[in-house]
Amino acid sequence: MTGFASVVSTFVLAWQDPAQLFVSEDLAATRQRATRFALAMFVLSYGAAALGLSVIGLSLGQLGVFGPIALILLVSGPLLSILLLAMESAFVRIFGPHPVSGQGGWDLAVAGVGFAQAMLPLMIVPFVGLPLGLLLGARVIVSGLKKLGSQSGERAWLSAMVALGLPTLLSLLLRTSVIETYRLPSAGMHPTLLPGDLVLATKFDYGLRILGKADAVSASLPQLGDLVVFAKSDDQPALLIKRVVGLPGDRIELRQGALWRNGQPVTAQPGPAPCEYRAIEEKQPPPGVLHKCRAVIETLGSRSYVVSWDDPPLTEQAAQSVQVGPGEVYVLGDNRDNSHDSRHFGPIAAARITGRIRRVLWSFSPSRTFRSERTFLAPQ
Repeated sequence: MTGFASVVSTFVLAWQDPAQLFVSEDLAATRQRATRFALAMFVLSYGAAALGLSVIGLSLGQLGVFGPIALILLVSGPLLSILLLAMESAFVRIFGPHPVSGQGGWDLAVAGVGFAQAMLPLMIVPFVGLPLGLLLGARVIVSGLKKLGSQSGERAWLSAMVALGLPTLLSLLLRTSVIETYRLPSAGMHPTLLPGDLVLATKFDYGLRILGKADAVSASLPQLGDLVVFAKSDDQPALLIKRVVGLPGDRIELRQGALWRNGQPVTAQPGPAPCEYRAIEEKQPPPGVLHKCRAVIETLGSRSYVVSWDDPPLTEQAAQSVQVGPGEVYVLGDNRDNSHDSRHFGPIAAARITGRIRRVLWSFSPSRTFRSERTFLAPQ
């Protein structure tokens, strides 16, 4: 109870008069108190998130799936947060004003950032949380610097704001250059990906993407059969997920329910049966319209995957023949009769591809049923 009361009193003091958190005569003790305080807040925050995941798992009868995720979050979250605390403290120590030197300077930087971390949970509040959390956290750091003799208030505020902004900056860099998640809204990629799938994409497969730069560095073309994420144009920035079936110089044709490439039919074999899906968009109420289909296993290069064609076809389509230009790729949805793809908007510039689909993290059907069999699934 005493420890909990200490956390509460420290939190209240950080809001009311943060300068009182810093004891000039014993900065080492101040640092230790701030580190314990920060760790307690990390454990409470991630503990609440882990508890929430466990409750979801229990309510869905899938504790075996959500339980390990909650445990990983509970253990790794505080550890990563402490690492981030050390990075932020180093930034304040190196670039901020230096009212004290030596070990005392490091103790002050760690203490300031540790106390400031209590403000950061405010960031989850929509719209106002991010600026409010950053401002209050920075005020804690600046109060400590000024109490110990800093004469440069502007530099103190700048270093504190940038240091506390590191999580946001790292998150942006991660989403721009490394990984990002997407949710499938429709059945355009059935049967490979389903409406409600949350998928993970890597961002570096076709070149390194840098924040603020439109084109990738050392860009390369995707391979036939890759599942890619892209935007059609600057005017239509919504992201789509489709499969690459044609590379520069290829001639792509669709003839009577079959894919042809360069005058030859793509190798196809009968797929699993029965085949059916519900055509449902995110704005439509479930269960959607049931479609019967035939599944086909296509092989492009070294990649084999399952596609579906409506049976009978939705509409009788005339044969299409498209030449893929330099620097372009031709993309199709695996649901060949119910997908918005290159048949409608033509080949896309390879430079518009921003990622490659790697995993289905988890999946909820449009009726909110959890699909446990799709958890961490690697789509073909």
